[in-house]
Amino acid sequence: MKPKLKTTAITMSDELKEMPVFYNKNQCVNHDLGYSPSAKKPKLVVQAWKQMGYPITIHKIRALSIEEIAVAHDLNYVKGILNAKLNNGFGNKSQDVAKSLQWTTGSFFCAAVYAYLQKRNTFSPTSGFHHAGYNFANGFCTFNGLAIAAILLRKQHKAQRIGILDLDAHAGDGTEHIIDKTNCRDFITHYSLGYHDIQKHNNVEWLENLPVLIKQHFAHCDVLFYQAGVDCHEDDPEVYSGHFTTAQMYTRDKHVYATCNELKIPVVTNLAGGYQKPLQKIIDLHNMTAKAFQDS
Repeated sequence: MKPKLKTTAITMSDELKEMPVFYNKNQCVNHDLGYSPSAKKPKLVVQAWKQMGYPITIHKIRALSIEEIAVAHDLNYVKGILNAKLNNGFGNKSQDVAKSLQWTTGSFFCAAVYAYLQKRNTFSPTSGFHHAGYNFANGFCTFNGLAIAAILLRKQHKAQRIGILDLDAHAGDGTEHIIDKTNCRDFITHYSLGYHDIQKHNNVEWLENLPVLIKQHFAHCDVLFYQAGVDCHEDDPEVYSGHFTTAQMYTRDKHVYATCNELKIPVVTNLAGGYQKPLQKIIDLHNMTAKAFQDS
């Protein structure tokens, strides 16, 4: 049965979990950039979560420096993107996109630091990370906030092991490229749904085994980065792996939070991909992630 969303205001007496959200308006590009809506999703998703009545706490973030971004990318590539001289992941040289990138990576890194130090789940309303490689942009992704945050968390805060659970429908090929180029495999554990053939005929079994998968891959991690992509929904025009129903999407997210709660691993959640139209269909699925967090 499809889980029902709470659309009316909910009071704190319902003992809902606080949702620390790391957000700044500078991480958004509010006009259309073509096929992917990822650049304008952050503001809309935060608004939707608030409207659902969940106890959202907005935390300040900072923009990452060029040097910080370059821990996971070629320095000349970083400078070329930020100076709007190289094509970004949207295939253009938009200065608006360039201005947002230090803030999107900053959002995720700040959420990761808080989660690691405070041992609490956090949320970064960001997308456009996992196809970005060491010196290239691809698939609406320009800088790989996942890899950047993992390397900085190791360098600046001595994290020993970082997990990346990427349940976007598409393979995190950029993440893999950076892990290899920067020799980070000794402290980053990466699982990407897009590398596995998960279709309607076998996704029930995969979902049932998800808690075991998380325990096998990530039980030793200090923190887990979770890409809660919604393009693995069966109705998404770009679905590659997953083909989940709406109810299964909810189950997926609930398994992640419940299992990590059991393991006492803080989770940093971001939005990742989604391409259904109208945009409200994507927002509704991101609302499911918030509901699953509250219910786990």
